[in-house]
Amino acid sequence: GIMQTQGFVALCPKFLHTNSTSHTWPFSAIAELIDNAYDPDVSAKQIWIDKTVINDNICLTFTDNGNGMNSEKLHKMLSFGFSEKSVMNGRVPVGLYGNGFKSGSMRLGKDAIVFTKNGDTMSVGLLSQTFLEVTKAEHVMVPIVTFTNQHILSDDPAESRNSLKAILTHSLFSTEEKLLAELDAIIGKKGTRIIIWNLRKDKNNKPEFDFDKDKYDIRIPEDLDETGKRGYKKQERLDQIVPESDYSLRAYCSILYLKPTMQIILRGQKVKTQLVSKSLAFIERDIYRPKFLNAKTVRITFGFNCRNKDHYGIMMYHKNRLIKAYERVGCQLKANNMGVGVVGIIECNFLKPTHNKQDFDYTNEYRLTIAALGEKLNDYWNEMKTKKNEEYPLALPVEEIQKQPDQTWVQCDACLKWRKLPDGIEQLPEKWYCTLNPDPQFRNCNVPEEPEDDDLIHPTYEKTYKKKDREKLKRRLEYSHQMNNEIFLKTSVSSSKDFKPFSPPNAKEALPRILIPKSSDAAVRRSLPILIKVSSPHLDADSSLKRRAQSSAVPVSLKTPRVSDKTFNNHEEEDDDEDVIILEESSTPKPSADADASVVKMECINLDQEEKQKENTPVGEPCTASTSEAKSDQLSSATQTELPNLVVKKEEVEDIPVQTPGEEMEKEEHKVNGVPETAVEMENELKNQLQLLSEEKEMYQSKCEALTKQVETLEQQLLEMNNKYVKKEMCHQATETEPSFGEGNAEGRSLAEVTALYEQALGEIATLREQCSTLQNLKTECSKCADGESRSEVDEIAVQLDDVFRQLDKCTIERDRYKSEIEVLEVEKNQMACQCEELKAELAQLKASIPQAVARANDSTTSNVEDSVNFSDGESLKLRSLRVNVGQLLATIMPDLDLQQVNYDIDVVDEILGQVVEQMHEISST
Repeated sequence: GIMQTQGFVALCPKFLHTNSTSHTWPFSAIAELIDNAYDPDVSAKQIWIDKTVINDNICLTFTDNGNGMNSEKLHKMLSFGFSEKSVMNGRVPVGLYGNGFKSGSMRLGKDAIVFTKNGDTMSVGLLSQTFLEVTKAEHVMVPIVTFTNQHILSDDPAESRNSLKAILTHSLFSTEEKLLAELDAIIGKKGTRIIIWNLRKDKNNKPEFDFDKDKYDIRIPEDLDETGKRGYKKQERLDQIVPESDYSLRAYCSILYLKPTMQIILRGQKVKTQLVSKSLAFIERDIYRPKFLNAKTVRITFGFNCRNKDHYGIMMYHKNRLIKAYERVGCQLKANNMGVGVVGIIECNFLKPTHNKQDFDYTNEYRLTIAALGEKLNDYWNEMKTKKNEEYPLALPVEEIQKQPDQTWVQCDACLKWRKLPDGIEQLPEKWYCTLNPDPQFRNCNVPEEPEDDDLIHPTYEKTYKKKDREKLKRRLEYSHQMNNEIFLKTSVSSSKDFKPFSPPNAKEALPRILIPKSSDAAVRRSLPILIKVSSPHLDADSSLKRRAQSSAVPVSLKTPRVSDKTFNNHEEEDDDEDVIILEESSTPKPSADADASVVKMECINLDQEEKQKENTPVGEPCTASTSEAKSDQLSSATQTELPNLVVKKEEVEDIPVQTPGEEMEKEEHKVNGVPETAVEMENELKNQLQLLSEEKEMYQSKCEALTKQVETLEQQLLEMNNKYVKKEMCHQATETEPSFGEGNAEGRSLAEVTALYEQALGEIATLREQCSTLQNLKTECSKCADGESRSEVDEIAVQLDDVFRQLDKCTIERDRYKSEIEVLEVEKNQMACQCEELKAELAQLKASIPQAVARANDSTTSNVEDSVNFSDGESLKLRSLRVNVGQLLATIMPDLDLQQVNYDIDVVDEILGQVVEQMHEISST
């Protein structure tokens, strides 16, 4: 009701406006109202967003078919200081005050009215700044009226009357009938309808939305900024081409949810929502393991935008809802065309959105995430560049290639599930249902959606270009190192003829100097361990030097990156792809004596600290678990020297037999398929295995305990039974030996009876047993039979159905073929008919000209040779020229024909031609 209810915060009416200013961009306010319908407690299937005019007021309407509200819930939605959610550890979550509706509606307009019905009751509530101004209210008042289905006011009559009066006076609806009409506009028994009016206007008193440019869209009109340039309201885009979703509500709604389930109908036309992550080309997935998430993995999807290559960047979602669109990272921030067209999609449920849900709190986690996304996007871009340039060496650059989405997904209009369609389907109908699915497995609305392949452990593609880069670097370093070594050897050799100068102190000085380059370049530093690996085989001095040099070099190399290079450290934790860096000192030669066990131990410890400072794992573990063959050789040699304690530890940690570590590690290598994996990853995997093993162990332990208990109870039972039996026997013996003769006689008779009875009982038991067994057999046979039959029946039915479907498919294909053939034939028929008509016309003409021709012929034969021929007749001219030509032709066949003697005006030539033709005919027939 109107009255201030206890528990609600008394707020100054000005707060309504202040509270709404968090939405700097109007679509973010609309999104709040869409979210309310989408939320699980409402879970609407559809929401209709429209613009309408009521009493000359332009209004925005939001109608959904969700669960609706009772008057109490409506009261909470319209008032402040109420929430169903609780504060966790003193932290106030976003949306704690259920503030979305208040801030969103009041950002769009000054006044809003809410109609809602939940199947039992219908309520109307008014949240109006105009009402509060007119009545000079000191606190935010919210008039609410509730009707039962018989349209009778309920609850406290006086309060309801006041509320109704306030609503009818200060809203767009002046009568009760008009209110009820709006409630009727909610289709179905449940749902909510929000109408907002007195819409916000800009500085020039123009409405902030453009409803006319596209009658099926709500747009933000272009602004003239100070420089006179036209632009849109979203400030973040400084120099990039503005994506459509920044100014078109239709475009924004289509990407608002990562996996849309609710349909949005905007101004009478359904928004074609897209599965953003499925509508890209060249899709690959990468993973991000933030250090602050304790080894949880987050999936990132990369691909190219097929619609418009100018719209690119990262789409950041939070709990399925879009927070930031087209956020550029990595190489996309440079002013060249790197990263053009690449879209990345990530769901950051581990970050916290700001109040208006248009950004994330600018925390360290957020900065780390953006940095990692930049790295990974660069990887994807470089990989695609190299890959596509190899595929099409002379073709366009990858961003210019015309692309099709990798997959086609469509949403059923009935059950709103998403279905994957085969490639090549160009045109989809306006309304699409599961029953139209070509795939019979998903041809029914009751079938759940196709499961996602949730392989979050590995990226879907190998970053080959990275490896190549590393190899190049490695080669360069090897070369420079070789040069250093040669110089080093030469100088040492020249200084004395025998090899005395190669003393350990000397080596100690020389090696670290080579190992630590002056350059601050991270890449060089990152490859330091590689240097060491290279260095050991090249020194062809005696083995003791090798070993000692190594022992001094290893710690130096391991520490250097940590001390000197923060970015390197960062990479280790954030990026899971710095493959080659790890544990490269593995190429140390095998220690030959006990003295060297300490080196092995030290390396292990060192590595352990380097990789994870969290767990105090046994010394042997990191070595065995996460290094290459050479490392395991080291271990094996260590175990061969008298060091049993190391071996024992190794066995505790890992089930790999110690005897053949080399083989084991080879197997381990093959498992990886040549894809390099970091020690961290392998360690994680090992931890998981360990955990699984310990779980299994615990399970078996509990089983073991249970079994031992059972055994104990059984033993006890046995003992008890034994005791009983012994007692019985004793009693029996006593009775048998002691009684007097007479008693025995009487007992005897009864004994005989008893034995007879006993035997009878035994017989009965036997027969019963037989019956039981036969029944059991029957039962099993029956069940087998039934099983078999039902199964075979089901199989048969399935086969038959399959056949029917196949035949149906065949029939439809044939039908389509026949249809197309019929069309072709129809066309041919029409052509034939036309030709037929033409021929008939010609025939008629010919028939008409026959008598004339006959007459002419008679004339020509009867006329005398000497008579001059009438050359004015065109036909005879033609005939004459024809005869001349025929005469020349005949002269080639008959050389003795004298053309000068021939009169072309009579049919001499015709006769000669006839004879020649006859002769030829005879020749050909013979």
